[in-house]
Amino acid sequence: MTDTVRRPLVDVNVPRFNQAMVALLTGVGFVVGWWPAVLIAWAGVALNRFGGPDWGPFTLIYRRWIRPRLATEPDTEWAAPPRFSQSLAVIFLGGASALFIVGWTAAGWVVTLLVTALATLAATARLCVGCILYERVMSR
Repeated sequence: MTDTVRRPLVDVNVPRFNQAMVALLTGVGFVVGWWPAVLIAWAGVALNRFGGPDWGPFTLIYRRWIRPRLATEPDTEWAAPPRFSQSLAVIFLGGASALFIVGWTAAGWVVTLLVTALATLAATARLCVGCILYERVMSR
């Protein structure tokens, strides 16, 4: 007898939309030189990751205003890799925010731009580096 494990699933567009919002907020923050945008992105990702999708503002925007307008049923994916990626985003955006707070602005922008680049890659090309790291670590 085989024991089947139920894996929690997520609409594939939810993590992509969250990543697009992070990329947008952090990218605009960099362009206009307003680092609190990084803190706002961190708060949005942290609320979603640790409070669950019912608390994540980006997920709520997607579920309320975008998903109902899509004609097809959503494709799903295993939720663990995107959750791991969100955890990394919380760590790095939190670290960038801390760097800004202590006055290390250049270092804060370097970390922020790394997150922005990875979030843009995930949102546009569906290449989630955090998800790949999760798969590599868990396969050992």
